[in-house]
Amino acid sequence: MFSELLSAIYRIPLQNIVGDRGYFIYQQVYPIYGIFSVLALSGLPVVISKTFAQQESIAAKHNLLKKTFSILMAGSVVIMALLWISSRYLASMMGDQNLYWEVRVVALTFLLVPFEASLRGYFQSDLIMEPSAISQVSEQFFRIVIIIASAMLFGHGVLDVYQMGTLANSGAFIGGLLAVAILVVKFLKNRAIEVEVPNADKTIKLEHGLALEIVLIVVFTGITIFYQFIDSFSTVRLLLHSGMALNQAEIQKGIFDRGQPLLQLGIVISLSFVSTIMPQLKETNRIQQNKNTIQKMVRVCLWLSVAETAGLIALMPEINTMLFTDTSGSKTLSIYMLSILIVSFINLLIAVTSGDDEKNFHKLILFGMSLVTKVALNIILVPKFGIAGGAIATVLSECVILFGIMTIYKFDRKFLSLDRKFVRNMIKLGLIMAIFVRIVVKILASYLVMTRANCVLINIIAIPLGAIVYLKLSKRWHMLTKEEWEILPMGKYITKFMKIED
Repeated sequence: MFSELLSAIYRIPLQNIVGDRGYFIYQQVYPIYGIFSVLALSGLPVVISKTFAQQESIAAKHNLLKKTFSILMAGSVVIMALLWISSRYLASMMGDQNLYWEVRVVALTFLLVPFEASLRGYFQSDLIMEPSAISQVSEQFFRIVIIIASAMLFGHGVLDVYQMGTLANSGAFIGGLLAVAILVVKFLKNRAIEVEVPNADKTIKLEHGLALEIVLIVVFTGITIFYQFIDSFSTVRLLLHSGMALNQAEIQKGIFDRGQPLLQLGIVISLSFVSTIMPQLKETNRIQQNKNTIQKMVRVCLWLSVAETAGLIALMPEINTMLFTDTSGSKTLSIYMLSILIVSFINLLIAVTSGDDEKNFHKLILFGMSLVTKVALNIILVPKFGIAGGAIATVLSECVILFGIMTIYKFDRKFLSLDRKFVRNMIKLGLIMAIFVRIVVKILASYLVMTRANCVLINIIAIPLGAIVYLKLSKRWHMLTKEEWEILPMGKYITKFMKIED
């Protein structure tokens, strides 16, 4: 969570220093880095950790590690080479030929995937999270230092906007090298104290349908990246087609990209649940045997996602001004924030049902249908409604997957422990908190001029008040059991503070 917090926060000074067009130049190739991030940080380590956890001996785990590393290295070299060779064409497709060096710099990061994904998965299979945590935070911190330094050099006129973008994106590779060093050192230390049984069976145990499960988890963990990828190749072109000037189109795309750090922060909570739940499901893929774990995770994740989504929408004009200096695109960003709730729920549904081999292929078909829907809706909506059309297209495309999965499982609310009363109360909770927060903002705004500093003050007051209302009503309406409260970050302290009984 701290890593994702860093990853979201750096974009605020970056946008403030380089402006919406400079932010656009940096952000255009970000989806390519995002795919690397899914492979190295979240998607692959999660599903690999489950496979490592199923091995019956240390010898088998080491054997699996060698084979996993070899396969990932072969794939990563191919991806890097393809991106490097096609960089000029990809840059042209993105609407600006000068972006090709940024594409090449980001392409290098894929060479780090075998080290990061395999070693993180190896440690996480034993629920040893320190190497993943330390390497990830170190990687992000070092990357962000380089990004902010490049922005400052641009601000002082040392670099032009494209040089700034290239140097900023190089931070991913440099930071990744640091992460690899940390993981390798930790692995070597761990290897030195591991006790291997002589002549132990090295046979690797693989469950049926593993390849499809890996693709499924990787694809859905990075689902928002694929939509951003489509936006990178289509939004500017469609805005130009509608008659907008190039410079203005790039600025509009930069405004649209303001939503990504907010979205990223919101979704990271559901991803943390996915990272936790996968090794816990190692013993069996049978949904019935994991029913209790699934129900608790789903209810808590939905409860958190509703709070985040409702709060961000209610405070969007003030948050937009506080973070990005003005209210440009606030309505678009409010629509975009609905993705937090939808994608969080999709991620958890995919995680808890990923072992269902019979239906995994159907889920991948849904993913393909969703991408086609996104492309089609962008073509229809962006020329007519601008960047707001892009946000609507993203949300509706995500709904294709959500309702598709619910249809596959026949809207079985009992399996998810989502009875009508819980769903109804969740909707009421979100609405009441959002309305309360807007009333607080209106009262404060009547006494304050809406400057950036005052928007900071308003958020400092409104966010805690909204959280208190949400928590109080949740307790009164018995939204979560004591066990479910304790799943939350600092959950045991929350249950004591709020005096929540069984």
